[in-house]
Amino acid sequence: MIRPEFRRILLDQRGAAVILWSCFMISIPIYLVISRSVLTNPDVGTNPSIAEPARIIFWFLAVVDLGYYAYWRKHHLTAEAILRDPKTTKLFRALEEFTGALEERAAYVVSTYVTRKIVLFAIIEAIAVYGFVLAFLGRFISDQYLLSALSIVLLVIEFPSEKSLEPLVHTVERSANAS
Repeated sequence: MIRPEFRRILLDQRGAAVILWSCFMISIPIYLVISRSVLTNPDVGTNPSIAEPARIIFWFLAVVDLGYYAYWRKHHLTAEAILRDPKTTKLFRALEEFTGALEERAAYVVSTYVTRKIVLFAIIEAIAVYGFVLAFLGRFISDQYLLSALSIVLLVIEFPSEKSLEPLVHTVERSANAS
């Protein structure tokens, strides 16, 4: 059985994921504000010979990132994938105070979950960055709005809720009780 105080530490890692999620989420409006202020300069982003090819490339990259997001989510963020081999992830310092094999496994599972969520946030963030670059290079403001909105929607979907972390900890406990 996981000690109540260690369980609290495990579940508190969701707070760290929420803070990082918030940073990724806040950066998107910052990109919008920066591009709006940069685009007041009429000399920025006015070279169509660079802008159109860049637009094609960045939209291609956005589609690739969407595919990678789906792949990553399906193969690395399911409960089965996280529980399969959690020791491949570095253990968070806050979780090093485990006692026994059960708490160690739970600590690694939580570390794996949070780490993989952060990777997913970064994949989503890249889509918003592509929009920022498109606005900057070619004044493709509508592209930036569209890619930023897509990133915001995906980040909202990927919000690290309590419902996603607590079942992982319960599964670790149940698997230990079944042994």
